[in-house]
Amino acid sequence: FMALAQAGEAEVVSCTKCDYAADIEKALPAALEMPAEEEKPVELIETPNCSTIEDLAKFLGIPVEKTIKAVAFTIDGEKTVLCMVRGDHEVNDVAVQNFVGGNVIEAATEEQLKAHGLQPGYMSPMDADKPDNETFFVLVDPSAMNVPNGVTGANKAGYHYQNVNPKRDFKDVTVTTIRSMVAGDKCPHCGAPVEIMRGIEVGQVFELGTKYSEALHATFLDQNGKAKPYVMGCYGIGVTRTIAAAIEQFHDEHGIMWPVAIAPFEVAVIPVSSKDEDQVRIANDLYQTLQHQKVDVLLDDRKERAGVKFNDADLIGYPVRVTVGKKSAADGTVEIKVRRTGEQEVVAIDKAAARVQEILADLRSKNM
Repeated sequence: FMALAQAGEAEVVSCTKCDYAADIEKALPAALEMPAEEEKPVELIETPNCSTIEDLAKFLGIPVEKTIKAVAFTIDGEKTVLCMVRGDHEVNDVAVQNFVGGNVIEAATEEQLKAHGLQPGYMSPMDADKPDNETFFVLVDPSAMNVPNGVTGANKAGYHYQNVNPKRDFKDVTVTTIRSMVAGDKCPHCGAPVEIMRGIEVGQVFELGTKYSEALHATFLDQNGKAKPYVMGCYGIGVTRTIAAAIEQFHDEHGIMWPVAIAPFEVAVIPVSSKDEDQVRIANDLYQTLQHQKVDVLLDDRKERAGVKFNDADLIGYPVRVTVGKKSAADGTVEIKVRRTGEQEVVAIDKAAARVQEILADLRSKNM
């Protein structure tokens, strides 16, 4: 369950037309086609100081999508996986792990790479060891397989192969979707372009199956009286993440704008001057009344200037602010301000508590 926020730690794929959305780790893109070209013979070329895709494309004067990038992982410290994607794409390590299996996926070390004939910075399936699909896997994304006369590593420092056609030149590899979706990819539901947004994961559901129930011998009897393990799932709400998500979605240049349901206090009552006995008395009476009515209310009786109190109230984001000033106290009124909308109104003191209740009820009904 994702809350959209620019400061979010996760990327979310969302269709620009239909209601399809998915975490980028789970979204599987379709293969991209490229214009057909007459196949040319493979050539070994010297590419000094071109250990990155960007350096390589610039050195050869070719678009990045004509390169084939290599990324390597180890899983559980036992399996080495060489992943090949188009140069403008990124490897989805979750898709890799799901395909190969295992628990811990990490970047492969130089020693692990060289054990399979791979040269860091210049890797590809060409001139590498043959995959055995037990300790060494080579996975190629379908979009990379469609690159015509492309460029990829030669497993020799300072050298690449050009005019590589993976369908012809990549031997004994496994073709499976291992790239992450990018903006403009086709929606798997309707075919419209997708966009990539950031979000905060505020909740999740995990399907655990019978892994833990079998380990704990937690069983039930079926209709035939046979013991079977429970199918388990777990459900989580990220409390601190929910707070962060609310702040990211409800704020302005002055500070937080808390929804009433999760505000630390629903109302702040502020006497402009803590030295004015009338203001302090009116503010304290209203505070006591609202407390008696079960409103989460704060009395800001600090010996601070009014501007400091107002700025702090906006920064912290109390949904409603009630101000008792010198003139209003003399007139028998208070000023009520709604943080979310900025609306202000002057209300008689004896009607202030009831009006605050009405405003809070209205905000709750609108989930504000």
